[in-house]
Amino acid sequence: MKVKKLVAITMLMVACLSLAACGKEKTKKYQNYINDLITANYLGATDDYIETTGANKSDAEAMYDNNIARLADALQAYYGLTIVEDDELYADLKELAKTIYGGIKYSTKSPQKKGGSYTVDVEIYPIDILNQTDSDVKTYVEDFNSRVSAGEFNNYEREVYEHEFAEGIVDILKDAVKNLQYSEPVTVTATIYVEGDTFYISNEDFIKIDDSMIAQYRGEATEQDSEQVTEQ
Repeated sequence: MKVKKLVAITMLMVACLSLAACGKEKTKKYQNYINDLITANYLGATDDYIETTGANKSDAEAMYDNNIARLADALQAYYGLTIVEDDELYADLKELAKTIYGGIKYSTKSPQKKGGSYTVDVEIYPIDILNQTDSDVKTYVEDFNSRVSAGEFNNYEREVYEHEFAEGIVDILKDAVKNLQYSEPVTVTATIYVEGDTFYISNEDFIKIDDSMIAQYRGEATEQDSEQVTEQ
């Protein structure tokens, strides 16, 4: 069995989204649009997004489901888990992702006119779960590695071994989401692009919003963290 390690990666990748919104050009609609976009993607509250954009209900729900799966996959990669084919535990990880995104804290400000366009400031308190759980996760990994070295898992099938490790990580995260911590707020400015009766924000601005929802890991990987040791 291989000793487990933590891998520092970029936490989130953004999917390509349809961001077009139709309606009369009123600045309040710009602010509402940003709110609707965020709540649809991270809270699964799609009704207002559908009304604002004219999006198909099934497409809007799929957008949310994809976002949840994206976070689950990012957590899986970050912690070096191998559970995509572990239906029960992967379902737990997706439910955890829903709970994490359910804790988003943000506010949108009134649109401001700059030159020939409008901007909307989004103040976001990044969810700090990676740093909040860092100490507990490292202690768990060290203990798990000791159990590996002691031969506890020598007779385990690989799938069972991977499940055992991943379940411990997921349990730590489940406990943390009961009292989520946040890092200092950041402000992302989104530019509203208007084309006739249609307005939207760019994918680049959405990526900036997305990147700010969960705080990046602030520690540094040690040499021991980066090593992968095979038991003899």
